[in-house]
Amino acid sequence: MSTTHYSPSNSAADTEWYVRGKDNARGVAITCDVPGPPGAFAARARALTQNTRREVEVLHYRQSFSDEEFDPKHPDHVQRVNDLGYLLAKKMHPNSDVLVVTHVDGRGGKAHNHIIVINHDNATGKALSQYRTFHDRKAGNQRGVQSVNDELMLEHGLSVVKRVEHQPKDWELRREDFDQRSLDRQMGDRMMAALGDPRSTSKAALTAVLDEQNHLPGDDGLPLPRMRLHTSVARKGKRAGQETWTLYIEDRRGETGRAERRKRTSVLSADFTPEGAQAFFDYHQQNQIQKEQDNERSARTAEAARRAAGAARGTDRDDHGSVDLDPRRRRSADQASRGTGGAPGETRLVREDHGRGVERADRGSGAATPAVDHVGIRAYAQRLLDEREREERAARDRADAEVARQRDRRKADRRRRLVADVREDADREDDGLEL
Repeated sequence: MSTTHYSPSNSAADTEWYVRGKDNARGVAITCDVPGPPGAFAARARALTQNTRREVEVLHYRQSFSDEEFDPKHPDHVQRVNDLGYLLAKKMHPNSDVLVVTHVDGRGGKAHNHIIVINHDNATGKALSQYRTFHDRKAGNQRGVQSVNDELMLEHGLSVVKRVEHQPKDWELRREDFDQRSLDRQMGDRMMAALGDPRSTSKAALTAVLDEQNHLPGDDGLPLPRMRLHTSVARKGKRAGQETWTLYIEDRRGETGRAERRKRTSVLSADFTPEGAQAFFDYHQQNQIQKEQDNERSARTAEAARRAAGAARGTDRDDHGSVDLDPRRRRSADQASRGTGGAPGETRLVREDHGRGVERADRGSGAATPAVDHVGIRAYAQRLLDEREREERAARDRADAEVARQRDRRKADRRRRLVADVREDADREDDGLEL
């Protein structure tokens, strides 16, 4: 089961930077049609749209999955989510370049894709017009992104929701509505970073993290503008008697004509309301409890292993102080220490760089989820890259051939003019001799 959102972006560079994070820190799985380091995708988007009248450089979709179908902590599940995002992008825009970044750091920690499509059809050279709405529209036969997403889910044996209405936008999509350099965008990004901090388990902890940001250096090397969270109780309206939050940020550029820019958090995003923030608090609290349980379980396992190793060497003594040399007891203790199962927190192999397209041998725990043809998907992506390279090469060849034809035509014209001049001179000499 998955839901989608759509938001256009006027800055491919800013959108790519945000979804990737610093050094691709936010992307647990990434698929990109444009080869090269981070930033190459945005550079191509800029190159394709800068000589046109298009204000929108990329189309930004967000595809969210239920944790009942895909476990965000399982590397194979995360890779499948990324593959489904790429399939959705190509189902909507088969001739456009795509970047798919999978996150698991949002509210609730559920796996979701950020799908960025360059607003350019490589086959026609035109801007993209389809799948720029949520639901289907009869006017103009506009297809909606949620409709085609439901079709894709059914094709892969996944469930769909009966009817999805527009939900309040979270910050990852709402930020596109604010100017890239505005204080509103800066407030939202900093608030989102603070909510995503594992230490933000309560309002007090969130306030401490926000205060810590005020001492961090900005792009200009100076400390970031001071930002603070103010809480109050609404006196009237629908939220009368309820707590409301307001952000204040120092206005150094004189954007507002005041010392501080003030913004109600509910205007920025539903994530920043007391109710939205509570979901982040609960998530971090659960992670802390789980981490403590895992550490305790790991300590018990390590202690059991130490005891078993000591028993195997014959150095572990029983309660009466005698040395335990019984082979059967040593064997059973050694087997208990190894075990076939194990708690989630026990020591095990940690896979690095998971979700980057590396095939996994251990797929036992993911067998219940619908299979996705990873090899076929990547082969399809490679075919698209090969086709684009062939088309670009053919275009260059055609351009070179045209230049060669023009050069040959110029040579032929010069030859014809030379022959005509020689004939004209010969006619004049003949006329002179006849006289």
